[in-house]
Amino acid sequence: MSLENEDSEAISNLDANLKTQDKPIIDAFSHAEHQVLLTTEVAEKVELSDRQVRRRLKDLASRDILGTRKPGRDRLWWLKRDVREPITAQYPLLRFARDRISVQLLLVGLGVGVVALVLVPIASLTYAYTVSPPLITRKMLLEGGLLASMLASGFLIAAVVAAATGWLFGYYNVGLPFQDSS
Repeated sequence: MSLENEDSEAISNLDANLKTQDKPIIDAFSHAEHQVLLTTEVAEKVELSDRQVRRRLKDLASRDILGTRKPGRDRLWWLKRDVREPITAQYPLLRFARDRISVQLLLVGLGVGVVALVLVPIASLTYAYTVSPPLITRKMLLEGGLLASMLASGFLIAAVVAAATGWLFGYYNVGLPFQDSS
């Protein structure tokens, strides 16, 4: 069964992990002197077996990322669309935050803390100068600021507990039930 006869489902958005999982093959096309490559040329540029390269090329073609044609004995391959790295590949700090619950809790805690840092001084100033803000009472401002500061503290404590738990389980080589094993 040839590739031309297979059902190829065109996808509107590329898989977020495409650049990571197919990086050597995509790089082979982006660093080539010309836009059309033979299977053997791709295999020479990547550290994969010819069989693995053919399988990855067929997979990319079935996802409508690569174009292919076999005019003679050898099959030709070319990129059909611009393949960009996912944002987590461009910015490793985002990947670090995405993969760790403790960092996520820390970021939420910091965000809520910023809200508290805005609300509490505003409430204090309205009490000090006896100014009545529009649409909200001074008491609501102060209560909101105090609630935000308590929530921020809770998230920051949860982040420390999550980080310590992750470190302990990693130190003793025990897998966490919510942790990806890869």
